[in-house]
Amino acid sequence: MKRLTSLLQTGSRLSRRQALAAGLVLPSGLWLPGGARAVPGDDEPPPAQAPRPVVLPPFHEHSLANGLAVVVAPRPGLPVVSLSLAVRAGPEADPVGKPGVAQMLATLWPKGALRGGRRVSATELARQAEALGSALDTRSSWGASLLGMTVTSPRVPEALALMADVLRRPLLAAAELERARTQALDGLRVTQGNPGEVASLA
Repeated sequence: MKRLTSLLQTGSRLSRRQALAAGLVLPSGLWLPGGARAVPGDDEPPPAQAPRPVVLPPFHEHSLANGLAVVVAPRPGLPVVSLSLAVRAGPEADPVGKPGVAQMLATLWPKGALRGGRRVSATELARQAEALGSALDTRSSWGASLLGMTVTSPRVPEALALMADVLRRPLLAAAELERARTQALDGLRVTQGNPGEVASLA
């Protein structure tokens, strides 16, 4: 150790074996060259800054005649609108012994719908959403299942009409159901093969 200290003080280069013996090899396999030393101030984290205040937009709530609750959070200056329709049917509403029903339903929403009395496939729905500069996004939280789109302001009426048809008139085609089921089972197999994922579910 005395010899190592002397080498570092004189700026001599260290062999990899010397560095390994001194514990100077980093986990990544890199090692400190001879003469390397910490510089006061350069290796210290920056001082903590005061937390920035979080300014949330005001929320406006309204109920339509059909009972639908509408919540609006305006942000002036942005020419886009994020739409989200929530149905109170999340995983907590799954039948006993049948977990995943709500998630499966949310997955099937954009996989086909009746529009104007015509059956529209998943591919065509995706094209219609793309024509609006957006995509149909579905997800399921514990208490609700959601369908969303983000569009420019002039496209809001068309986006709402598309979302309404997807939610109220889904095809729920047998072929799409089987495809979604197969994908879900494949995902479970991948999860079961990952020890970290299995541990997180314990």
